[in-house]
Amino acid sequence: MSEQEKVDRLMVKSVVKAFRILEVFDAEHPAMSVKQLAERCDMDRSAAQRFIHTLTQLGYLQRNEETQLIEPSVRTLDIAAHYLHAHPLVDKVRPYLLNLSKETEGSVSLTILDGPDVVYLSRMLSRNMLDTDITIGSRLPAFCTAPGLAMLSQLEAGEARDILERTDRKCYTSNTVHELPAIMERLVQCRRQGYALSIEEYFLSDISIAAPVLDRHNRPRAAVSISMSRVRSMPEELEQNLSSLLISTARQLSRL
Repeated sequence: MSEQEKVDRLMVKSVVKAFRILEVFDAEHPAMSVKQLAERCDMDRSAAQRFIHTLTQLGYLQRNEETQLIEPSVRTLDIAAHYLHAHPLVDKVRPYLLNLSKETEGSVSLTILDGPDVVYLSRMLSRNMLDTDITIGSRLPAFCTAPGLAMLSQLEAGEARDILERTDRKCYTSNTVHELPAIMERLVQCRRQGYALSIEEYFLSDISIAAPVLDRHNRPRAAVSISMSRVRSMPEELEQNLSSLLISTARQLSRL
């Protein structure tokens, strides 16, 4: 029997289906009918109804009194809150991020790598920064963002390539570097210099610089990044003025 088969035998399928229902809500589908939920989760209506009822009783779903549609309740945030409180870095990095934010007047973030994405765990916005609608929990593609490139650059080349090959490397702006050979070259440069720079590759007018936070095995544990509007700063300026400060902060965080 293969390891995969052993894992599958341990899988509780009803739990999988319950989480599938919670995960289908997004910005385009903030609330749905039972029929819509059943269709999006590939379930029959009767099964969907039972799962929806159970999740409602547990407090994770609710029925909107005006529209009668099903939507996530505020209790779904508890799961994220438990993760953030349990994460060994989130609380410890706050003073460092505050210091970076004050010194640079940029938006400062802590992210982790999750497959092909970076996920935001902490973020301090600058009043001078464009609103990019990034909040805690937001996901962005790693291949064209500064924190993603910073963390990918600390992986073995084969491991980084495998992640990139499984990534939908589309162009988000005219500046997005999406070709695999070019990205691999960037990772070599990022590893050598200790930071990554991304110029308007995901958001127009956004310049971001990031450095990796490493664990004791020198694997990427997280990344700390600074973002600024191109209206306020040129890429060369940002790189020259902030790279040393950012690398120093990332090294301090690595020692945590």
